[in-house]
Amino acid sequence: MALTRDICSRCLEQGNEENRMLRELAHSRNKSTQDLLREMKYGRHSSMREQANEHAQERQQIAKEQLQEYEERLRQYEEELSMKAMESMLQGDDVDEMAMQIQSDKTRRDMEEAVRALRSQPEGLSQEDLEKTLEDLVRQGLIDMDGDRVKITSRGARRLANQVLARILANLAQRDMGPHSMSETGYGSQRSNNSRPYEFGDDYANVNIEKTLVSAMERKDWAMGQTLEQEDFHVWELVHQTRLCAGLIIDESGSMHGEKVEAAIDASLALAELMGKDPKDCLRVFLFSDRVREIPRWDIVNANFSGGTTDIRSSLKSFRQAVRNEQGDKQAYIITDTEPNTHEGRYIGFEAAAPGVMEEVMRCKQEGITINIIMLDQRDELKMLASSLAKKGLGRVFHSSPQNLVEVVVEDYLKTKKKRV
Repeated sequence: MALTRDICSRCLEQGNEENRMLRELAHSRNKSTQDLLREMKYGRHSSMREQANEHAQERQQIAKEQLQEYEERLRQYEEELSMKAMESMLQGDDVDEMAMQIQSDKTRRDMEEAVRALRSQPEGLSQEDLEKTLEDLVRQGLIDMDGDRVKITSRGARRLANQVLARILANLAQRDMGPHSMSETGYGSQRSNNSRPYEFGDDYANVNIEKTLVSAMERKDWAMGQTLEQEDFHVWELVHQTRLCAGLIIDESGSMHGEKVEAAIDASLALAELMGKDPKDCLRVFLFSDRVREIPRWDIVNANFSGGTTDIRSSLKSFRQAVRNEQGDKQAYIITDTEPNTHEGRYIGFEAAAPGVMEEVMRCKQEGITINIIMLDQRDELKMLASSLAKKGLGRVFHSSPQNLVEVVVEDYLKTKKKRV
């Protein structure tokens, strides 16, 4: 509960219009102003659309008033020109020459051009309306504009993360932290530089061979070829590490779209913010389809999900290699809605890809990495993979809907921290 209160006290009001617009930007697949305008016309991004409509109405009202003013000024000016032309004609000046002077009059042309521009003002939403809508977000450092491209800054991502995390922690505080159990915890014990005499129950893998032999030779009755006694044995003292290195490995293949992508973005934000409260912990974020790429944790809000097929094996391998030299517990959360079907950029189908995934998961286990697969679909191939993992004790499988995804990830992380601490 204390953590929930801490988050909420620093979190901006969740109903704030700016926060809702930030969220809409984070969940938009395309972040150019033209793409955003097109999506708004199809009914998306309601908060941005509402604000932009207000700017459009204001712009159109100003344009209407200016048009009336310029039309009146043009009418009066043309009357003045006509009166001057009549006077010149009565004095015997050439009619054609007078007509040419009226046509070429610069003031008259400028006023006509201004009237045409005001009449051609767009009736619907314009890029100008959207840019005005985004001005406050730019001014606060929540987004950057690079030409017509919108990019959410790390500050903006942190604000979004606070919103998501406050909501999830509030939900978890109302119940008993959920039904998911931990089958195994803690790969974080590390040898210190100190050793002590062996005690019953100590793991023989931690025996300090050098200290044990020295201890035996220091005994007065020691002789070459004599067996070691129990009191000779010394073991390394272990220091339990509470550090966690987690990987969030998100499927960006073609089937991941809409609310699935939005949920994955929110899960990444919430976990980044939560893990950031413990400076010892680290989070690595990977996106994968037929290729794998690691991105900075806050850049998830600006990522373009590429589509493609699904290479789970390569994504696991990338994370395993990335954290090989990290200390503490290591675990990966794989978020996917489809079965593995690709290896090293080549589509090979589920039956050919599944053994490679199992092999890589086994390597992860050997290197002390816990694998958590979060499935957003109930396909037969996914169920088959889950069953194989469970039978061999190679990892844990969660079945989730997009609506519950963030809660599953945050809850499991909190349970892991609680058990390790």
